[in-house]
Amino acid sequence: MNAAANISTDLRLSPGASAQPRRMKIALVVHDLHDHGGHSLYTKILADQLSRHHEVAVFANRCEGAADARWQYHHVRAWRNSSLATVQTFPLGLRSLANVLSNYEIQHAQGYCGGEPNIVTAHICVAAYRDSLQAISRRNRASLKLMAAAEERFYRRHQGRVIAVSQKVAHELKERYGVNGSVEVIPHGVDIARFNSGNRERYREELRRQLGIDEQVTLALYVGDLTKSHAYLKELAAAAPEARFVIVTASQAYHWSSPNVQILPPTSELQRYYAAADAFVFPTTYDAFGMVVLEAMASGLPVFSSDQAGAAELIDPGEDGFVMPLREWVEETAGRLRDHARLQDIGRRAEQTARRYDWPAVVSAVEQLYFEIATSG
Repeated sequence: MNAAANISTDLRLSPGASAQPRRMKIALVVHDLHDHGGHSLYTKILADQLSRHHEVAVFANRCEGAADARWQYHHVRAWRNSSLATVQTFPLGLRSLANVLSNYEIQHAQGYCGGEPNIVTAHICVAAYRDSLQAISRRNRASLKLMAAAEERFYRRHQGRVIAVSQKVAHELKERYGVNGSVEVIPHGVDIARFNSGNRERYREELRRQLGIDEQVTLALYVGDLTKSHAYLKELAAAAPEARFVIVTASQAYHWSSPNVQILPPTSELQRYYAAADAFVFPTTYDAFGMVVLEAMASGLPVFSSDQAGAAELIDPGEDGFVMPLREWVEETAGRLRDHARLQDIGRRAEQTARRYDWPAVVSAVEQLYFEIATSG
């Protein structure tokens, strides 16, 4: 059976498409709510924007920004001594709030959170992620195996709608978990007010000076987990010694020393680093999406992605970015980093592509699904 048969490719990203007057009661369920990235940022943006027109509540174990929000917050008890403990105990805490949840016609869970949601956004397929990892401990592999088993049971029982953040995840849900129903693909979005090429004039010269990088030198940026990319980044830095590489990561392992590499801790001002860069490199071995890809594109950067990132689906290779198998990634990227004129041209087109995926368009697409669920019930 062709797994793509039941996957919708209509991204529905048209702001205003769901400008309907019906006010809904919406519950958003997520382990943690914050604006630092991933599914937590996705949920917070949904909560902030949807609460302008609907009654919205967030059910989470940890929550930032609830004090001055238009939406309500309900605390879900869970153990926090490990990721596995959180995944296993969060559904128990959610069960104790079943009576409160039942008041909401839309119950939207972010992946496996327990309960009986009528819509779920799949931000990852844990089974596929686990199998993409090679050098991890037995303990971490065992933990991921248990999480994948719980996730599979959840999706096999789920009777509601499913959103996947990429075609990659949609296919993985069908192949790994046997999801039989239709899967809507609605990618993550980007804040184009924060990430745009206009930042180059604001930040580029100052940050390059702080980093000690001349304007004439090609600066390639990487942001993310080194577990999934360090081997290819190290090869690329050696293959392109004339370029400089800035790596922004929370990873404590896989660091190395090289005269053309700087490894820096996470920052809340990523827009400054995109502005200082000439290209964005992303040789990930697995990313269900990869918000940084879309942020880099919105910032006017050509992205050199592996074909293992969900966000790579948004790139038209050779037109507004580059997508390559990992076996070809180092050689192809090293050669193209030397073509400054083409980097700039690709970057301009990348920004135009990214603008189609601003967060209001994504929220509108999700809201449209809510309306369909509410009216069909």
